[in-house]
Amino acid sequence: MSVSLTVYVVTKDLERMRQFYQEALQVKPAAQQGAWLPFSLGGATFALHAAGSETTDELRKYSLSFGVDDIDAVVSRFQSQGAKTLRGVADEAFGKIATLEDLDGRVFEVVQY
Repeated sequence: MSVSLTVYVVTKDLERMRQFYQEALQVKPAAQQGAWLPFSLGGATFALHAAGSETTDELRKYSLSFGVDDIDAVVSRFQSQGAKTLRGVADEAFGKIATLEDLDGRVFEVVQY
């Protein structure tokens, strides 16, 4: 099984933040896909995600997203280890996603592309 890591931030000004990170990291982003703008950083991905209708209080400062081959199996294993399911496996345009909470209360996502 392969696992990848994506960390992303939600922003109300995608272009401003693209320029900020592109210039500071000296890394060009990959092709933008809708509200999603990824930067490949070696073994991980850092991405910007344009905010939708979220209020300022609802914007996450960051997000951890684990890309996996079999989301159902991985979510089941997290649950068996005590993870709380905040949003079960759901279909999205890019694949499937689930939102969980770890034992210390940190929220993370599991994604199958």
